[in-house]
Amino acid sequence: MKKAVFSTLGLALLLSTSTAVASAQEAQEATPALQKESIQLFGNGTDREPNNWYDKASEVWLGSDIYGTIGERIEGRDYDTYDMYKFKAFQTKWVDFKIEGDKYPNAWLKLTLTDSDGHLIKTTEEGQNTLGKKLEAGKEYYLEVGVPGYEIGQLFWYKISAKIEE
Repeated sequence: MKKAVFSTLGLALLLSTSTAVASAQEAQEATPALQKESIQLFGNGTDREPNNWYDKASEVWLGSDIYGTIGERIEGRDYDTYDMYKFKAFQTKWVDFKIEGDKYPNAWLKLTLTDSDGHLIKTTEEGQNTLGKKLEAGKEYYLEVGVPGYEIGQLFWYKISAKIEE
């Protein structure tokens, strides 16, 4: 008698567990996957690689969100350890750049602004994710995304946004 009761209880437990797992899988499949917003890039339209040099910088519109990655292996090359973006300021305005993304205990995303000759204008320090500067109309600038402390195997997804003063 005891065996029959335990068998029945065991079967009921097994069925209820299977039903719960199936319900959880259905709920997960019904949930739409989160997608990144598309970015509005000028020129070729993507964070293309290689874009690690000034002459290979991805062209962007100032004020558009930029999405990118650092840490992936570039086919036939080494690992991607920084990205360059080029843009033109059409008005003299104050611009606040903000970078959001992954962080590791020993490595973080660093944003650097340079002029068209590659001279450093301003850079973020560890723990900072914003950089503000008054940009001059008609001038070209570069934004560099780097990762101090990068180690092979670390992957960083990031988003750069720019808020232009009204």
